[in-house]
Amino acid sequence: MGHIKIAKAGGKFDIVSADDVISVKETATGDDVQITYNSGYAAVIAASGALGDDDVFAVTKALDIMEGASGPAPLLKLSSLVTGITGNATLVP
Repeated sequence: MGHIKIAKAGGKFDIVSADDVISVKETATGDDVQITYNSGYAAVIAASGALGDDDVFAVTKALDIMEGASGPAPLLKLSSLVTGITGNATLVP
């Protein structure tokens, strides 16, 4: 099961699954990046500043590399400092 590592402050990172992704896009507010999975659940990457199209593309590229892979994932740094990743506990439309 592949995953990607998203850089945070102080050399820390969060991970999200790279498997069964159906979309990567900006959230409705345009500040965060949402990864939606085949299950209908989502992971939202939040940062200290707004994340944009370049960040969506960076996440998409990292997911493409690690989908179905195993082993250590490269560390992905986005344009603003990532503060956390939250899972959406309810199904998204």
